[in-house]
Amino acid sequence: MISEKIKKEVHLALPVVLFEKYLPLALEQGLSLEVGLDDGALDLFSFEDFEAAARILKEHQVKCSVHSPFRDLSLGALDSAIKNATVKRLKEALKVAALFGPEVVVLHTGYSPAYHLERREKWQEAVRESFISLAGEAENLKLKLAVENVLEPDPSWLTDVVEKIASPNLGYCFDAGHALAFAKSSWEPWVEAFGQRLFELHVHDNDGTWDDHLPPGQGKIPFKNMFAQLAKKGIKPLVTYEAHRPEDVIPGLAYLEKLFSEIGW
Repeated sequence: MISEKIKKEVHLALPVVLFEKYLPLALEQGLSLEVGLDDGALDLFSFEDFEAAARILKEHQVKCSVHSPFRDLSLGALDSAIKNATVKRLKEALKVAALFGPEVVVLHTGYSPAYHLERREKWQEAVRESFISLAGEAENLKLKLAVENVLEPDPSWLTDVVEKIASPNLGYCFDAGHALAFAKSSWEPWVEAFGQRLFELHVHDNDGTWDDHLPPGQGKIPFKNMFAQLAKKGIKPLVTYEAHRPEDVIPGLAYLEKLFSEIGW
């Protein structure tokens, strides 16, 4: 049995494209949600559809965050047409996100080592321009943006850009699973670098081989150490559990409930 505390404090990732299948159960259980706008959601649904979905969540007093679309998008694209199209698409997503009254909106840069590793300065300048534009839109919509690490090899690829943008609406989302699987890195340097601008954490586990999205505790990520260190520093970001299989939802939430109880989170 998952406690009301965990249901309110941990957001469960749920793509809009799966609302029809899983939203009734999520509402019945009183879960908080991270609304996913990927997998073609902006094409599949109208603005009125999103308004209706947001209305349902508000009627049920669901706490939520939003994950913006990311597939095929690149905020640091060296081709300006691709970069501009990405910014335009994400501004559309922000307008949809605002309907839900989210605590945080997560986005990816679209960094790819195959294209950008040897073009760091140009990539970071392109990302900076994109972030400035999106942060301005976020301020107008009263949204907080959290940039998530995915394939970036170390935190400086993000911090070198974000720390130079004086927007209180722009921060970070740390994904320890991505850090381990893709950057082959522990959590410590990322948490240290992101500091007080760490708006959100994504929780899922793996053994360092691939981004398996296992329930926490079933891989090699020492979540207890990470949460304890954050608590010690007085940093308490929003927590989202990204389960990729329905059967992993309860084990993951139960793990977090036990962990939070042990460290007083």
